Amino acid sequence: MDKKHVGFIGLGLMGRPMSTNLAKAGYPLTVFDKLAEKMAPLRELGAQAAGSAMEVAEKSEVVISMLNDAPAIDRALSGPQGLLAGAHPGLVWVDMSTVGPDQSREFADRAAAAGIQKLEAPVFGSTGNAEAGTLGLMVGGDQAAFEANRDVLGVLGKHLFYLGPNGTGATAKLACNLMVAAQVFSMAEAMVLAAKGGIPLAQMGEIIAASGFVSALITRKIPNMVSGDYSPAFSVKNVHKDLELMVHTAHQQGAALPMAALMHQMYCAAMAGGMADQDFAAIFRVVGGLAGLNGGR
Repeated sequence: MDKKHVGFIGLGLMGRPMSTNLAKAGYPLTVFDKLAEKMAPLRELGAQAAGSAMEVAEKSEVVISMLNDAPAIDRALSGPQGLLAGAHPGLVWVDMSTVGPDQSREFADRAAAAGIQKLEAPVFGSTGNAEAGTLGLMVGGDQAAFEANRDVLGVLGKHLFYLGPNGTGATAKLACNLMVAAQVFSMAEAMVLAAKGGIPLAQMGEIIAASGFVSALITRKIPNMVSGDYSPAFSVKNVHKDLELMVHTAHQQGAALPMAALMHQMYCAAMAGGMADQDFAAIFRVVGGLAGLNGGR
């Protein structure tokens, strides 16, 4: 049986390794990114480089998008060169971006009006998981469409969770990212407390790494805070955006999320401090600055 023709829009930190895995798995692949140079490595693997999202849709049976935020998705959908303009019978669009549940439902309605079936499949896991094909996918949308595309999704993720209609996957993703942000924020406070008490950051990092409460996430972020190297795996601006979505969604649902609201304000400070493109572990610089540590250290 021939493999589906797959399109991929957005070749950033996560999209590049994900699309690479699809190419290596033998799926006929068409890719598009607004930065043409990002398509070159995929062309070397046999993928076609498209000139627009419309062209990706026209050449594909299933299109996957991995974009930064709702405005980026809107740009990919809209206009004479947008994904919606390339609609054809049977096209399935799988959006793996992190957006709010209300935004996801709105995009699903727009896709349906153009005859496109939309699934949402935001992910949990790092760039390393994306490279290994071991991400977790939290899927919302039509269950039959999900089952029909398990083969494609299974190349990208090890853990596939079907949750219900569009919006459910987006909600689960925000819940996961709340825990991600909280772990790193609490570690930043712990490291500041240690530093103020005269304990070297490297030694405190060793203590945390050897403890029973360390997580894989914390293990990856200890070196950032010890060395001061905040090369981004998950940027401040993306965590700031996600926290804003959490607070907004909680307000809509009548839920109180006081920790999320506080972290959102702290990441607002990180944004104002010019840290937008640094790894989100740079929140240590903000917390350290409040404690009078020079440069957060």
